[in-house]
Amino acid sequence: MTESNTADRQPEEPAETTTESDVTSTSEPESGPKRRTIALDEGYQFGLGVFETMALRSGRIMMLDRHLNRLRKGAEALGIDVPSDDDLRWTLGEYLHEADLEGAASAVVKIILSEANTVITNRENPYDDWGPDRALHLGWCTTRRNERSLFTYHKTLNQGDNILEFRKAHDLGLDGAVFLNSRGEVCEATNANLFFVRDNRWYTPAVECGLLPGTVRQRVCEMHHAVEMHIRPDDLAGFDACYATNSLMGVRPVAVLGEARFSVSPYGLFGR
Repeated sequence: MTESNTADRQPEEPAETTTESDVTSTSEPESGPKRRTIALDEGYQFGLGVFETMALRSGRIMMLDRHLNRLRKGAEALGIDVPSDDDLRWTLGEYLHEADLEGAASAVVKIILSEANTVITNRENPYDDWGPDRALHLGWCTTRRNERSLFTYHKTLNQGDNILEFRKAHDLGLDGAVFLNSRGEVCEATNANLFFVRDNRWYTPAVECGLLPGTVRQRVCEMHHAVEMHIRPDDLAGFDACYATNSLMGVRPVAVLGEARFSVSPYGLFGR
């Protein structure tokens, strides 16, 4: 595994600004952002909630339909009542207005739903200063992904495995790490889906292996007619290239995954 400079490889995560919740505040400051109270529901206490992290560009939330669809599916799987798409769009629109983001060049907007809370936050996109040829260096997670768990397939507030494995990778100077499932098959990275290319044909780990189907993953599958398959670490040497995808960084080349090395061809920032 090659060494890399942590400061150069890992973007800083700006603090999120929270200015919206459906829970009434117990006290309001005379000036500055409104303080909101989070209800101690099962989302806050036990992670029974869902969220979407969305890229905003030129004042517009990218792929909003796909994000809302996934948010709804996750909430329904956890038995959480969800506002209508029209209501969510209105709430997001009001938030963008109040946060002065309607004309913003770039930002990250996050919506969090639990049984008693709807919270929206924003922050800077940590990938904005990355050049299109910036390639990722990834390792392997020590934790196995549970392909039989409901939480694996939805974007829930149960993110402990992802966060702890990401921190381990960060400490090693890497951009992230990749989970294997209980059968030793490749699943996904700590914050991204994966694609592998061989002879110009695109392949991606099958959803049933245990992964969160990302919004950008869905789009790339459509564009490249990607084939879902079961991939093991020993198979990686047979691929020419590897890409990682998520809604904030788009499509990024992967140069290193464990002991595997890939040729790097910039794909460009998806959706720009």
